[in-house]
Amino acid sequence: MQLTDQTYWERYLNNIPLPAKVENFNIIHFFVISNILKKYLVPNKDALALEVGCAPGRWMVFLAENFGYHVDGCELLQSGARKTEENLKLCKIENFNIYTGDFLELNLGKERYDVIISLGFIEHFTSPDLVIKKHVDLLKRGGILIIGWPKFTGLNYFVARQVDKYADIKLIPNHNLSIMNKNYLNELEINSKKLFVNTIGGFEPGFFDLSRMPKWGKCIFYMIMLIFSNELFRKLNWSFCSRYLIGVYKKE
Repeated sequence: MQLTDQTYWERYLNNIPLPAKVENFNIIHFFVISNILKKYLVPNKDALALEVGCAPGRWMVFLAENFGYHVDGCELLQSGARKTEENLKLCKIENFNIYTGDFLELNLGKERYDVIISLGFIEHFTSPDLVIKKHVDLLKRGGILIIGWPKFTGLNYFVARQVDKYADIKLIPNHNLSIMNKNYLNELEINSKKLFVNTIGGFEPGFFDLSRMPKWGKCIFYMIMLIFSNELFRKLNWSFCSRYLIGVYKKE
């Protein structure tokens, strides 16, 4: 069962300007993820890649531009698919397909893809193991699976709760917090060789909603942010402060 509804995703998509590409490294986990992709993926103009939960398609653009892959995407809503298609066209990406509907119900074939990425998707399900299994079923033998999701525990989540009393209301109903730990990724049984599992990115100021804070509270927060948001601290892969989890696997 999915933990999000159409309203949740419509609100998310409406806040994303186009064209959307992986070039705003003010979001530190974008920077780290892009380096992980470059380390474990190889250019191949004949390869087919899939992004699950693709809107607005920034990672599809990244895969096409950096590795020459043909790219497909899977998106729940028609509005998300349209926005992704618009973004890919703005970025001059060709030969792509966008599949629309519930990922678990879509018939996308078996062992079809050389690369599958899923970033910020799996944590929206009550049964994430089933979702990950379908990712693996779609992957060719020897193919690479890269999955990741935000980590709403530790320092980032603690600060979010201090600055926004509605943080729990916004986050908990829509996310499966039980998988937001490195042990979950380490212990996955998916007939794949684990290549990399870790927390990435450190303190993430862009995560916090300060709209309801009084001015004095915002001043205190910005003073704290000056301490924690320096380049070194934001790149530390310490479990207590990192905001993102990622795993890289090769199907055997």
